[in-house]
Amino acid sequence: NVEINILLASFYSLENAKFLKKRINEEMSEFDVKKLRILKKDKEFSLISGPYSAVNLVKNDYILLKNFGFEELDILVND
Repeated sequence: NVEINILLASFYSLENAKFLKKRINEEMSEFDVKKLRILKKDKEFSLISGPYSAVNLVKNDYILLKNFGFEELDILVND
């Protein structure tokens, strides 16, 4: 199975990642915040959305996040 995620942002502070997650929850009612996760890797905290099982689902959320104001979003694909 292929797992697809959208990387929204990476932070050195867990508080910043939590703040962004909370802001998306409060300001994007059409976005399913249950998809948002904070992952710790080395000294960074990444806010990601996923996993997605279909490209159309990724595309829909990608467009929502772009319209919200995110300029650079990375798509992460893990086999």
